Amino acid sequence: MWLWVGTGWVVAACLTACLHHRLRRAGERHPPEIAAFLLQLENELASAHPGIDYLGLLPDRFACLLRVDQQETVVGLHEAFRHAEAFPTQFRAMVQQLVADVREIGLDRIECLDFAAAAPHLLPQVRSREWLQQQGCFGGSGLVFRPLNDQLVVVYVIDDAESMLFVCRAHLNRWRKTDQDVHNLALANLAPRGRPELQKSDPSESVLVRSGDGFDAARVLLLEATEGLLVAIPDRDTLWVGAAEGQRLEQLMAATEAIADSSPHPVSPHVFRVTDGQLAALPARTAE
Repeated sequence: MWLWVGTGWVVAACLTACLHHRLRRAGERHPPEIAAFLLQLENELASAHPGIDYLGLLPDRFACLLRVDQQETVVGLHEAFRHAEAFPTQFRAMVQQLVADVREIGLDRIECLDFAAAAPHLLPQVRSREWLQQQGCFGGSGLVFRPLNDQLVVVYVIDDAESMLFVCRAHLNRWRKTDQDVHNLALANLAPRGRPELQKSDPSESVLVRSGDGFDAARVLLLEATEGLLVAIPDRDTLWVGAAEGQRLEQLMAATEAIADSSPHPVSPHVFRVTDGQLAALPARTAE
């Protein structure tokens, strides 16, 4: 059985790695004129707005996710697309105005966000230390984080229907809260979401969890980390969990690396084992 489980993960992982780039642009799911608009928008943001990252389309509506000044926010594209069709020569000016509008009214400002409004939406998210070093500043203040090991950290986000705002030191200062206060509240908010994907399965079986909300790794590692469990977190939205017995570790590691290398939201190319409540990366293995 473990052979089939391991093989299934490898196949799924390889397919996921191949599809990541295609899914970012989502060109095959839209008419050519929309695909061309999305590509032009992504290129314009990359060339003229270095402080903004295009993170891809949302799966359920004509809107994209942008990272603006280290804050992720949802931006509707209907009006922008209609304007681009009507005034193709004004595309650059349209994008410039779109960016200005997002910065002016589309972001949650630290000084405007009180604790009562933020508290119900506060959640923990597992990220890499490398990501933290690259993105670890927001509004001139470092992100609040807690180390999981030498490669992974827990950061905290205010996650609502329209945006995902990372919690930084300026928030704590304004709220008069500590790191521990934020951690405790984030876990309390996460707990009701549970681990339904794992609870429905035999604990001895491996599970591929992809709920898509970005909190799967936090659910497993912060709420109930089982001793000896193997965990792979190649990207923010993909989590593999299984027991060590019977695994083909070389293939598992290779598949994890493939997804992490091609993902727009990579976390770690490594496979980890829960040991004494801590995450330890498995050593490199030679082919069997």
